[in-house]
Amino acid sequence: MEKTTSKTHAKQQAVRFFCITLAILLVSSIFIWGFQTAWGAVKIKRVTITGDNGSMISSLAYVPKGVSNENPVPVVMMFHGRSNQGHSNDTWSMELARRGYVVFSPDLSGGGESDVNDRQAQAVALTKYVSTLGYVQTDNIICVGYSAGCGTCTSVAAALPDNVSTIVTCLGPNLTMPVEGCDFNFGVIKAVADQYNWEFIGDVQACADAITERFALPEPVVPGKDYDINGTTFRYMVANGTLHQTGNISSETLDHLIDYVTSVVPAPNPLPLSDQAWVPQQLFSGVACVTMMFALAAFLNLLMQTEFFGSIAFARVPRKELRGAKGWALDILFSVVIPALLFIHVSYFGMSFFRESKILTSVNLNGIMLWLLAVALIGTIRTVVKASQRKKAGETVTAADYCLAASGEKIKWSNVGKSLILALVTVCFFGLWMTAMEGFFGINYQVWNLSTYLKPSPVRIVKAIPYMLIIFTVMFLGNINQRVLPSTGNERKDTWIAVTVNTVITAFALFLLLVIQYGGNMMIGTGQAVFEQLPNIPGVGTCVGALDFAFGYCYMMGGTTGVVTYLYRKHGNIWCGVIPCAIFAGLFTLAGFTLVR
Repeated sequence: MEKTTSKTHAKQQAVRFFCITLAILLVSSIFIWGFQTAWGAVKIKRVTITGDNGSMISSLAYVPKGVSNENPVPVVMMFHGRSNQGHSNDTWSMELARRGYVVFSPDLSGGGESDVNDRQAQAVALTKYVSTLGYVQTDNIICVGYSAGCGTCTSVAAALPDNVSTIVTCLGPNLTMPVEGCDFNFGVIKAVADQYNWEFIGDVQACADAITERFALPEPVVPGKDYDINGTTFRYMVANGTLHQTGNISSETLDHLIDYVTSVVPAPNPLPLSDQAWVPQQLFSGVACVTMMFALAAFLNLLMQTEFFGSIAFARVPRKELRGAKGWALDILFSVVIPALLFIHVSYFGMSFFRESKILTSVNLNGIMLWLLAVALIGTIRTVVKASQRKKAGETVTAADYCLAASGEKIKWSNVGKSLILALVTVCFFGLWMTAMEGFFGINYQVWNLSTYLKPSPVRIVKAIPYMLIIFTVMFLGNINQRVLPSTGNERKDTWIAVTVNTVITAFALFLLLVIQYGGNMMIGTGQAVFEQLPNIPGVGTCVGALDFAFGYCYMMGGTTGVVTYLYRKHGNIWCGVIPCAIFAGLFTLAGFTLVR
């Protein structure tokens, strides 16, 4: 009777936990939709076309109410950066759409839902399509580019000089060039602490000198000053409080963008510069992003209450608690210090060695993935050494010691199979949820580039599989030694302490490097990076390993480790956590990265 009551109580708790997380996600979604659409004044939809070369091109389209063939308005083409997708600049798209501009923000080659193809050709093809729409002013197209999108802007303008009226390049002076023989309104936004500027051109003054020369200005360019060039307006703007990576959540960058665009192409729906909704939009997106990890844990725990999946569970085998300064010091040494010291050179090697790989197709991700494998290898060596020491001491080492089986039992491969089914049910549920969020609301859950959840497209699922396998390997090897902390006597409290500690320690190596590199970059304030740039990688360029693309990994690896820990504490093993979390991370969080080189 007592056992039945306990099961009933566990089911009730699981249902309550899941319902709470789902309710928070739904409420957050409504607010995100409200801010991005000005509470229904802008319709967000997805448009898919086929380019001249057969390439499928998918784009978000923001269409304000009142726009029609009888009332056409200017249109903004928003081109994302190298390792991004159409949602990456939602903050910019929403603010321009709120001011009455139609906005198209496409996924370009390998980003989001578009085919892997020629990025510039895709952008030109989509802009040609947009120029045929009756509800836009086809001779008043504004091209806005972020990072690598700056070069895309000039390619589109060169191909369609009769349609493009204005170009705004954001955070890419090295890619900003006038279009020969064509006159456009031209805005250039530069971040002071931008390592790409430093890498390709030099310091703040060098960037200004380069722009002065390229555009043949009559004097050394003065930031914020308008120059008349053959009847068009040129303006060079400097954003002080942003890095290259944080430009799309920088209020100063957004102020420059809105102010310049509205000054050269008056807004159909004029709003004060101070009237911006991106801050609360990002706030609720942040709530949704964090809640998503809790929802993942809650959904898996709910499924584990069923008879079929519940058979995976078994009593948690007691393990040695982590105690004492020496134990903590060694744990931090192997989990944080050594991984942090290895990151730059290991990830750099991964980017270089696999740059031509037909399986690992994203140079941006390869560096991080090799580093993750290196960290897992260190942990595995440590595990083997400990197991060897225990055997020498006469102890018996079993699968139960590594959270893989019940006490005295061997691994049940049926548990592995059921965990895979558990994973498939889970990703189907969340895939449908994210598809519904974009289909009905036009939104996704994304905070800057720290965390991104997108519905996966078929081509991205295929390309994500190798990375998914790597993530599984890393999660599996990392979690067979679940860190057990001293008990407080309260099981619920112990669970959440374990979740918090494991999450933080897993994410801390990358977090530490990011704080040093980009916090230091901001303090230096010229674009010069703390870590020395490594030699050029042919076909890739130079950067500090894969650190520029590591922001999301703090969240992904830390968050999923927290989910695995929670399920381990609840159900005694890591199978029900590791397999679903690896597939979830591979499908949804990697979707924010471009899976092509």
